Amino acid sequence: MNCWNGYVAFHVVPVSPLEGETLELNCRGKYKSQWEREYAFYGKGKKIHSMKSKSHECLYSIKVNDTDDSGWYYCKINRWKSQNVKIQVQERFAKPVLRVEPAAEVFEGLQLVLTCIIKMARPLAQLRYLFYRDSIALEVVPSDGSVFNISAATAIISGNYACETIETIYGLRKRSDYIHISVKQAFAVPKLTVRPEGQLFDGQWVKLVCSVEENLSQASLWYSFYRNGVPFQSLSTHSDYISESARVADSGTYHCVVTDSKVWKRSNQLHLSIRRIPVSKPDLIIQPRKELIEGETGSLVCSVSNGSLPIYYQFYNGSNTELHREFSNSAELVYKIGAISRRDEGLYHCSVRNEATDLPLRSEDIKITVIVPVADAVLISHTNGTEMWAGETLVLRCLVREGTEPQFVWYRDNVPLRNGTASSHVTADGGELVIHSFRRDNVGRYHCAAINKGTNGTIFNVTSDCIGFTLRGPSYSTEIAASLFLVLLFASLIASVCFIHRKRDAGNSSTVSHPSRPQPSGEGPAASNVEYAVVGATYNAENTAADLVYSVVTIKKTTEPCNSIGFSCTGKKDAKTDPSDNSITYATLNFSKPSDEEDRVDGNIYENILRK
Repeated sequence: MNCWNGYVAFHVVPVSPLEGETLELNCRGKYKSQWEREYAFYGKGKKIHSMKSKSHECLYSIKVNDTDDSGWYYCKINRWKSQNVKIQVQERFAKPVLRVEPAAEVFEGLQLVLTCIIKMARPLAQLRYLFYRDSIALEVVPSDGSVFNISAATAIISGNYACETIETIYGLRKRSDYIHISVKQAFAVPKLTVRPEGQLFDGQWVKLVCSVEENLSQASLWYSFYRNGVPFQSLSTHSDYISESARVADSGTYHCVVTDSKVWKRSNQLHLSIRRIPVSKPDLIIQPRKELIEGETGSLVCSVSNGSLPIYYQFYNGSNTELHREFSNSAELVYKIGAISRRDEGLYHCSVRNEATDLPLRSEDIKITVIVPVADAVLISHTNGTEMWAGETLVLRCLVREGTEPQFVWYRDNVPLRNGTASSHVTADGGELVIHSFRRDNVGRYHCAAINKGTNGTIFNVTSDCIGFTLRGPSYSTEIAASLFLVLLFASLIASVCFIHRKRDAGNSSTVSHPSRPQPSGEGPAASNVEYAVVGATYNAENTAADLVYSVVTIKKTTEPCNSIGFSCTGKKDAKTDPSDNSITYATLNFSKPSDEEDRVDGNIYENILRK
């Protein structure tokens, strides 16, 4: 393009160049003189070149690298300026764009793909690409021109990335904008810890824990453990390793490795030193319990809470006699005593030691108590004979052949006796019954039961034989006086009742009857030597006077079985009995109609009188 202002002409070729092409600038003037002139070239308002020459024209070449070189150009000869010429530089290829895949969060272990994308105005002969991280060109040559692959991203490759396109013929270089890439940890670096902390001992429970504080990728993690660089537990999903009983040989340097199948991370190292542990003081227990029933099987169990194996056990009784000794690879040893007898009762202890213990350690003493069940109860009377005088003291003793801490229960006619009544008491040990003043209410058959307790609610009991006691009658003269008194008393009462009845319109008449005596089942007809007489007045609801019933029963003495009240269990007559007393007559007097309670508690009056 030519520009002529009358003095200076400016010519540019080409006016619309492509990036990388060269512009030819020509500045010419019309002068006849041959003196030296100054030529100057301007582009985009700045002087880009100047020279002195006596020639009428001046040529200058300039290379345009990119569209930024577009603008207005002109020249000057001395102070004369040419017209402006506009130069528009055309792009040979556009500025490249860097694309990163994956576009979302990038975790360790994932493949990272960088692609340099360009738009070309026309086909180009050859292009080269470079990739940069933080303005430093990556040394790895991309496999296929515009693509750069990172097979497994790691946190250390985080940074600002860009790509650059190079046109080899014209030497054009264009770099993309920078993109920040942050590679996040899939999971944190594992940390290896040991429990318990501090010094570890032989036989001790040990736990190694390989912990990962963060797992941002939420991927499944696999763990492996190493001792002295050699794996001793292969990959598993368990993050811990437990040794129930660590040994001295387990000492060494430990670490763990964690992986999600793409990223492998190694933990810190731990040095474990395992020493032998002294045995602890033993505990001794008795099985099944401290109190054992004679004949029951018992065992002594000696145990320690810690200590390196093996352990040497010894069992002793209270006299320090050794019962058993044994080496064991267990923290507990059982010694079976067998069937317990009363001679096994007493104190026991055990002792233990191992290689780390200088002297044996002894357990606390423990006592075995043997419970002997009660057996062979015997009732002993301290009174000579079984017929008692009224007011006489009766002392009975209950003995057992054997039995641990027996308790006693007393019975009269198979009914338990209460202790501490007005007429009797039982001694503190329960084994003796004392009747201070024997009377008719105390007549009956006596026996005792011995009881003791076993284990688990077991009760042992035995019962003695029975002894029957009767009440001996008073003297002959006393019987006569008592009989006359009763006859006179009853006659007076009967007369009074009859007098009252005569004054009434409705009354009851006295009756005399001879009832049949009831017989026990299976005993047959009544004996011929038994006589009955009943005298009484019936009761009228309108009468206010109490009924009067008088009955006389005459019973001839004879030999009776053990269950007949009034005779000894042997059926033999007491030596103290008066041989002239062949029969005893009992008189019964009721002043009112018996109640249900009076049927149970005999409140009658009994006296002995002579037989007619």
